[in-house]
Amino acid sequence: MNQGLFESLTGVFFDNTPIDSIHVKNRRIKSIMDHLNRMFNTRKGSLPHLKDYGLPDISEIYRKMPHGIKELQEAIQRAVEKYEPRMENIQVTQKDSEDLKFKLVFIISGKMKNGGTVLFQTTFSSMGNSSITPWKKPE
Repeated sequence: MNQGLFESLTGVFFDNTPIDSIHVKNRRIKSIMDHLNRMFNTRKGSLPHLKDYGLPDISEIYRKMPHGIKELQEAIQRAVEKYEPRMENIQVTQKDSEDLKFKLVFIISGKMKNGGTVLFQTTFSSMGNSSITPWKKPE
């Protein structure tokens, strides 16, 4: 199966993109991105049955700047390693974001367990929201 169970049951990805509109070979990557987006926008402790699911309060991270960057980077790493079983060999690195004031940008890289490498860029705004996109290394 290339997409998650929730997507298979509903017929759409988290952003309401129909499964059939995504090429079969890209569905797993889209599904992983959707899951990471949900997880990064969930605050740790907000799910009673999974108290460590999600990330710490982003506003607290911003208050601890610059030391909060390392804390967020480590939290991302732990969350992906624990809650995204389709990925392994995960690395999270901060991307310089001089042109993006009040935003933190991280590159998440890893291998999919069925083969293939994935690279995502996730951006956190000072408002606490996260977005995730595929990332290509600059040439």
